[in-house]
Amino acid sequence: MSVTETVAQSEESLGRGPRIGLVLGAGGVAGIAYHAGILAALSEALGWDPRTADVVVGTSAGSVTAAGLRAGLSAGDVFARCVGTPLTPEGAAVLATADAAVDGRDFLSDQARFTLVPAALRVVWAAGRRPGRVRPGAVLAGLLPPGRVSTSVIADSVAAMFPDGWPSRPTWICAVHLDDGVLTEFGRHGAPPAGMGQAVAASCAIPGYFTPVPIGGVRYVDGGAHSTSNLATVADEDLDLVVVSAPMARAGARPSFPDGIPAALGAAGRELNRLQLQLEARRLRARGTEVVAFSPTLQDRSVMGLNPMDPARREPIARQARRSALTRLARPDVAERLAPLGAGARRQPA
Repeated sequence: MSVTETVAQSEESLGRGPRIGLVLGAGGVAGIAYHAGILAALSEALGWDPRTADVVVGTSAGSVTAAGLRAGLSAGDVFARCVGTPLTPEGAAVLATADAAVDGRDFLSDQARFTLVPAALRVVWAAGRRPGRVRPGAVLAGLLPPGRVSTSVIADSVAAMFPDGWPSRPTWICAVHLDDGVLTEFGRHGAPPAGMGQAVAASCAIPGYFTPVPIGGVRYVDGGAHSTSNLATVADEDLDLVVVSAPMARAGARPSFPDGIPAALGAAGRELNRLQLQLEARRLRARGTEVVAFSPTLQDRSVMGLNPMDPARREPIARQARRSALTRLARPDVAERLAPLGAGARRQPA
């Protein structure tokens, strides 16, 4: 029996459509552009509207994209924003609200005093008390000095898109508690209360670059310090399919370590992220959930470059990611695995 037949049979027996999860990983400005290309390809090739996902998980760059989707931006508008083409009237209205809230400010307009003092030495003690629960990236986040650049622009622009509070559909924004290194999924039951703007700003607070974000008297930093995708957060959910966009992982089976220290370190990091993503995906598949992950190919990475915060690369990255994803989506085996998206294409966004 094909995947399509299995999905149709499941819908009939359960009286509902397939449940879809969307996981959007970290990756800076380059990551936002990569997500835009992947989502545009999925929408064009399969007719799927990512706004209808039953659960959306966002980490760092992915939290920005998640917020945009839940605020009402279509995949086409997310892509248009990155490549500079006209938006739909609905998309333009959403982004006009966000842009007006920051009134032309940029990331560098608000900077703290430089210091070399580690942001949170207590995380080392926390890691010793909880072996295996505190990831090495979270320990490093505590040992680095706090960043100088404020996330206030992110917080204010995202908050403006959610005047009525948190999105109605499940939306989990991942950040790391700086002092104990533990992952927090804002928006999930049991998580500390936070506004959408606060949560996304915390999720984007790259250690050593952005200042930690205080929420409820606790400091938080980038959720990528725990995992660059945090795919495992949906392992216990009753989902039929999870689509992952992982800009910081690497597609393919063979590691590549190019010449030059920065390039080699980047390649090694992508390989570690790929292995972590595989481990998290294996956990979901063991529970019967299909996982389809998109990660940058060699061509994608050549366009992305070494600086993930370079805004000049947004358009070429988004366009290349879209081309790459469309090529992959043309494969029959991939189309079969993504059949639940076609079955759920008739849904309406919240």
